[in-house]
Amino acid sequence: MSLLSDIVQIAQDSNRTWTETLHKASFRGVPFAVYGGDARFGRRLALHEYPGRDKPYIEDMGRSTRRIRMSGFLVTDSFIYGGGSAIAQRDALVAAAEKPGPGALIHPTLGALNVSVPSEGLSIIERWDMGRYFEISFVFIESGDRVFPSMIASGGTLLDKLAAALGLSAALDFARKVIGGVTAVINAVEGVIKFGKAIVGMVVGIIADFKVLVGRITRDVRSITSLAGLLTGDFGRYANGNVSSALIKSKKAKNSSATMADLLAKNTENRAAVDTAMDNLVDAAANLDASSGDAFTGAVQSLMDSLVSGIADPGNAIALLGPLATFTPDPFSGSGAISAARSVAQDATAALLRRSALSAIGKVVTAYVPTSYDEAVTTLATVTGFIDAEILVAGDAADDDSYDALLALRQAVVNVLTTTGATLPNLEAFSFRASLPALVIANRLYQDPSRSDELIQQANPVHPAFMPTTFKALAR
Repeated sequence: MSLLSDIVQIAQDSNRTWTETLHKASFRGVPFAVYGGDARFGRRLALHEYPGRDKPYIEDMGRSTRRIRMSGFLVTDSFIYGGGSAIAQRDALVAAAEKPGPGALIHPTLGALNVSVPSEGLSIIERWDMGRYFEISFVFIESGDRVFPSMIASGGTLLDKLAAALGLSAALDFARKVIGGVTAVINAVEGVIKFGKAIVGMVVGIIADFKVLVGRITRDVRSITSLAGLLTGDFGRYANGNVSSALIKSKKAKNSSATMADLLAKNTENRAAVDTAMDNLVDAAANLDASSGDAFTGAVQSLMDSLVSGIADPGNAIALLGPLATFTPDPFSGSGAISAARSVAQDATAALLRRSALSAIGKVVTAYVPTSYDEAVTTLATVTGFIDAEILVAGDAADDDSYDALLALRQAVVNVLTTTGATLPNLEAFSFRASLPALVIANRLYQDPSRSDELIQQANPVHPAFMPTTFKALAR
């Protein structure tokens, strides 16, 4: 059936006239008419000439910069491209040319290009005897991706290992402060657990506060709506999220045979697993003593693993785990040795929970697929913000193992998200005179109607047939 469709499409294309194959020209979503242009192509060559040698050696240094020139006009209420007032069109085109960064150019024959406008690259001629009409000429320079030479280890695998190392370091620092070792604050060789019920009660209270945050995550509607991202097929604005995108294959595999009922049943199982893990953590906290430290820290890690496995979309997982990574209980005040021990136990337990959440976020980043360069940068700032705050806490508390693990995790997160987002297009604001269907806009911007779901996800319209007149979408 697909072969027949391809044959029909080829036949239809072969019957199209020259003018029917042309794309409507626009820059950053601002349309204009074109009556001519030229482009320069070639290679960047370094010419090496040597004495006594007739022919030079030519060193190929890669493709040369593509420069595209276009001539056209703006006219009030064009029959071909619309546009409205010529003065309003001119102002919009000037704003597009002066906007920082590269933008999306729709060339009549070359299609979609990512370009920049150099100094004096836009020329506009207006004449008194030709009212409601402007002659324009453009110079565009094709813009490349943000890719720089780097020497990094395999991102995802290294990040997984460093995230696991943070979880281990956090457990060691907790055991050093609460279970055994010398605590300088209270000068007790056996650690603060020596004080018995007072310390255990403090740990149990912190876990109870933490349980409230965990409950909010399991009840969050995003854990349900993101399930559609694991399905194959057409599901509109719920189809992708950070599970997959139009440009990068998903790092989180989809199940082609799964149905929504299957995923809902699995989600119910995951929520039950989180509840069970939370109950185990509460029991481990209540039974905490000098011999059960490993059971308690293991219960914390099991809870984080259950939470991560229960959230389908890695992007949602990062957002939902954020409050856990910044969890800070109300400060405890008091005097005396027992109060000092309770304060140490509070800080150490909260730090263990936060660092375990950061370890889980680090593992989530390995499966995270940003949909644009902007989203990758935003996520990078969010995750590194969580880590930076905890680095300061670990440094002030002299938690050397956790401090080193956090620094290594931060560097790995930066490497992975920078590498992943480097080749992705920017989000760019597009404006249209009237509300258009998503299929029409996808065809106009990308010459690909199948990317309408992507536009719907970005703009989140009331109905796909009536898209907003202004919204942000991928530049290419």
